[in-house]
Amino acid sequence: MLLAVLAGLAVLGAGLLSGRLAVPVVVTLNFLVVAAVLVELARNGRTSAHPAGWRWYVVSVAVSAGGALLLGATMPMGQTALGSVPGQLLVVVAVHRMLDRATLRAARAQVTTMLALFVLADLLTVHSVHQLTIGRSGVLTLPQTGALFALLTSIALGTGLSLVFVALAPVRQRPIGWTLFAAQVATALAGAASSVASGPGTVQYLACAASVLGLMLLAAACRADRPDDRPAPAGSQDGSTLSALLPHATAMAGGCLLLISVLITGELTSSGTTLGILGLGALLAHQTVSWRTQQQLTTELQRSEAYFRALVRSSADPVLILDDQLTVRWVSPSITDLLGLDPARIVGGRVTDVVHPDDVTGLTTALTAASTEAGSTKTRTARVRHLDGRWRLIQAQVRDLRSDPDVGGLVLYCRDVSATAPTAVEPDLAFSTSDPATGLPNRSALTTRLGALLRDPAVPTTSLVLLGVEGLPDTDDPAVLRELTTRFCRVLRGEDWLARSGAGEFAVLVDGTIADAEVVATRLVAAVEPVVTAAGPLRLTAVAGIASLGSDVDAGEGLRRGDLALRSARAAGPNRVRRHSDALRITQDRRESLRVDLDRALERGQLRLVYQPVVDLALHRTVSVEALLRWRHPTYGDVSPAEFVPLAEESTLISEISRWVLAEAMTTIAALPHRDLGVAVNVSARHVRSGELVTDVLAALESSGLSASRLILEITESVLLDDSHVTDDLAALRRLGVRIAVDDFGTGWSSLAYLVGLPIDVLKMDRQFLADVETDPQRRALCASVLHLGSSLGLAVVVEGVETEPELQLLRDMGHRYIQGFLLARPMDVAALPAGLPGIAGPGTATQVGTSPGGTAS
Repeated sequence: MLLAVLAGLAVLGAGLLSGRLAVPVVVTLNFLVVAAVLVELARNGRTSAHPAGWRWYVVSVAVSAGGALLLGATMPMGQTALGSVPGQLLVVVAVHRMLDRATLRAARAQVTTMLALFVLADLLTVHSVHQLTIGRSGVLTLPQTGALFALLTSIALGTGLSLVFVALAPVRQRPIGWTLFAAQVATALAGAASSVASGPGTVQYLACAASVLGLMLLAAACRADRPDDRPAPAGSQDGSTLSALLPHATAMAGGCLLLISVLITGELTSSGTTLGILGLGALLAHQTVSWRTQQQLTTELQRSEAYFRALVRSSADPVLILDDQLTVRWVSPSITDLLGLDPARIVGGRVTDVVHPDDVTGLTTALTAASTEAGSTKTRTARVRHLDGRWRLIQAQVRDLRSDPDVGGLVLYCRDVSATAPTAVEPDLAFSTSDPATGLPNRSALTTRLGALLRDPAVPTTSLVLLGVEGLPDTDDPAVLRELTTRFCRVLRGEDWLARSGAGEFAVLVDGTIADAEVVATRLVAAVEPVVTAAGPLRLTAVAGIASLGSDVDAGEGLRRGDLALRSARAAGPNRVRRHSDALRITQDRRESLRVDLDRALERGQLRLVYQPVVDLALHRTVSVEALLRWRHPTYGDVSPAEFVPLAEESTLISEISRWVLAEAMTTIAALPHRDLGVAVNVSARHVRSGELVTDVLAALESSGLSASRLILEITESVLLDDSHVTDDLAALRRLGVRIAVDDFGTGWSSLAYLVGLPIDVLKMDRQFLADVETDPQRRALCASVLHLGSSLGLAVVVEGVETEPELQLLRDMGHRYIQGFLLARPMDVAALPAGLPGIAGPGTATQVGTSPGGTAS
């Protein structure tokens, strides 16, 4: 804006230069500003909030400048301004493209009368100023006067439309409208001065300065017109007040100027009379249209209010409005169906009058507590007395609208969550079906309701959703549980039934098919997100299991199906939803069968060991073998260790199996003729933590006669983070000569700081490191980095899972020595060991890898 004023003053100052330089300098400056503004509008208009409007402004400025230049060379002074008339008419198109189309369609008649008032007020202003200045002096000839009013009329159309933009635009867009209005006023001054000027001089230079000011204001408006999706500031008007007052204000200004001109000149011209009459007519038309619009809005508001009032009255779930003293101010008629009470009797009474005495204190505290956020929603459950004396368990979603001036109270949306149809129950029984932390029905109520539903042959299709929430505190945090309950209630449908089925678990009975239940479950899982507590954000995740319920299942079977689906979802990972299916049932049956049979598998001789070699690429020899556990089940055949080892780890059976593996593997290797061959045994975390590992290893070494230096114990990374006695036990074993290897390195906690100072000799690099190693430079760099890390710490590195020749060649080029994988040898039975080890041709020829600071290679 400052630049616009300075540019206008600079042009005016240039015009005051003496001599013949004034005219060429002013004209040059004027057209330089035109070119600069065209570039500015074209560049900034593309990224503005109204690109189409600014494209038309570019055309308008170009046409106006071209027309003025053309007529300036062909017509006498005073009429050259007519050349800019086409460009000024294009301003109407430009501003029209900036207006909101939806607003124009909705209030077409009102906008039309508003524009007519603005244009007539502008013309009245122009006419009055003309009469007060040069109208009676005869300075202008008739053609010049006609050219002046033709130009000012075209400008008045754009000026009026810019005022329409001001009246209809959002709050943040109004300054742009006022800037456009100021640019039109400056353009009008330029046109008037140009029409009056008879030749080069102060008036003509003033016209050029006003033209430059108008152009610069246009560029300023374009620069300020940026897209803005932010909400309007609080307390800002929506434009309705300004749009109502602005037409009347401009009409008043134009009328007052007309009266002043008549009082000063003592003459009322026919043009002034015509414009005044047209202005009064436009004002009357605008007022009529506004009145009709107001009547339509009032009628629609009354109809909408009646509609929503009827909707609330007919709702099956009663709605209550309470004041700060918990006095009922309004209640919907459906309260009669719920509690048998007359709404007229309830209004004016306290809501606690019908609540069970044991629930009054908690309910009162919850309702009267100040909410941290206006409009927040809470869920509360209490027993409420029916008119016949029986107690009903009522759940209410409480919305705090006490700060809303239109409501000013607490709004309660009530629903019946009684486990069964209303019966006379003792207070302690009613309380036992409610979870004290959330107010929801508990697992007992869930079982009862499930039984009632499944016994009823007329019950509609129902599904069960069990939701497991991970990350909750060990002890119930009422604030966190209430927040979760509120979120769940927001995403549930009106007919869904929510209960808390256990610690960290919720249940929902969904009225619908399993597909409906899957949609509900997905919403519930998505609703579990970080909860803000006094101690900071609490990160939570959830999974859900779904089971379809029907007449062929009872409550216990339905819950078992839901639990099975929930376990499947937990195994799949966070935010997963799983349905119960026959495949899940078969998998569960197989799992239970394997769990039972595994207890006797060892004594029945079903467990055996196979051995996979570890090869030293530098010496081309097998340096050790890894003992791998296998189970041949009499029914299922060979069972994967990934399936049965986790079952063993769920009980102390894994320690018994580990002791057997230690003794069996060491006895087998000690009996071989290869005296330097080492054996690696995987030790479970449970066995390491038991404190019996040192004793069991000593017993196995003594019974087998194997040298301690030939034994490698493989442990997982997480074991190193356990109690200090674990580290002490491993250190004691190392002092005996036993080597310690970290299995699957890089897939656990992977904190490199823990590798320093711990009793470790070997890192076994997991197969995952080899994924895409042939094509991915970053994978290759990672493999090389693990080797460098091991070497720097004095640790040998064994690469597991090598299966292709290119992988082997890449690892060889990196300097990796110790390789294990199907490419070199698959796991083999005991009988195949003497002749099947790579690089070992006969008894006594196995070569021990050279010891590094970390000891043997594996």
